[in-house]
Amino acid sequence: MKPRWIVCAALAAAAFAAQADVEVNFIKPESFSDIRDNHGFRKLEVLDDLKQHLVAEFQKRLPGKDVRIDVTDVDLAGEYEPFFWRGQGLRVLRSYTAPAIELSYEVREGAKVLQQGQTRLRDTNYQDGFNSFDTSDPLRYEKRMLDRWIQRELSTAVAAAPAR
Repeated sequence: MKPRWIVCAALAAAAFAAQADVEVNFIKPESFSDIRDNHGFRKLEVLDDLKQHLVAEFQKRLPGKDVRIDVTDVDLAGEYEPFFWRGQGLRVLRSYTAPAIELSYEVREGAKVLQQGQTRLRDTNYQDGFNSFDTSDPLRYEKRMLDRWIQRELSTAVAAAPAR
């Protein structure tokens, strides 16, 4: 029987090797479509939330792969409209104010590029159908759009490629 520390070290090494390195960059967020009204990204937690979601999804779907995502534009669902009650504004959702995200990505395994591309995602039916994200999540439409794209875009060959 092997000593426990050897088994623990082997398990830790396997877990570390299976962990994906996911890098998400927001390129010039001050020029994103949704910031033009000066209200869309006043709080950078919005971008942090999108980043955390992308990292979690890619780590879950592509364990052991290195992923780089460069987000070049974000337009959240709805539009900010001034609402003069208590000096507040509201984000109003209409059928023609669909969420959109423009990005480029690269999936690597070591030095080998498994898949790469550039896309502009837009979900014109964002208010229709089932959304598994909680209604209190302000980014539920954007997250659903990203999840659908990840599932559709990333080929099973990339996901099934052996980990390092």
